[in-house]
Amino acid sequence: MKRNEVWSAALIAGLCAAAALAVPASAAPPAKVEPQARIPFANHHGIYDWRVVNDHEVLIQSEGGTWYKATLMGTCFDLPFAERIGFTTNPDGSFDRFSSILVRHQRCPVTSLVVTAAPNGKPRLRRVEAVPENAKAAPPAPAAKPAPPPPGG
Repeated sequence: MKRNEVWSAALIAGLCAAAALAVPASAAPPAKVEPQARIPFANHHGIYDWRVVNDHEVLIQSEGGTWYKATLMGTCFDLPFAERIGFTTNPDGSFDRFSSILVRHQRCPVTSLVVTAAPNGKPRLRRVEAVPENAKAAPPAPAAKPAPPPPGG
């Protein structure tokens, strides 16, 4: 064999091997894409509860009892330690994958909001705030004073 024929044969063999490796990857079924959800009236008590999964995922319960998993665009550093968070809603008052979560003046954009199963454990009472789009987080509200005891007793 001549030198050019050897190079041509090696090149063809390399291309065939690359094509053989690429076929199984392209023949694999596509990953299941979950439908995106939205929580209507999030700015009017549409969000009932929330739980932190980690620094980039939050479980949110709507007023109707449905649970959603919100995946954030990146790390939301103070999220695992937050006692209170804000939900930035869309102009129509809904919360979806184009909304944000506010934690200690850090805006954490949501990239995915899907329906999920209810988490295990006892529900916790948390303070939920809905923040309209293009608004800053509201300052902390003063603590509520306990009701005075009834007269005579």
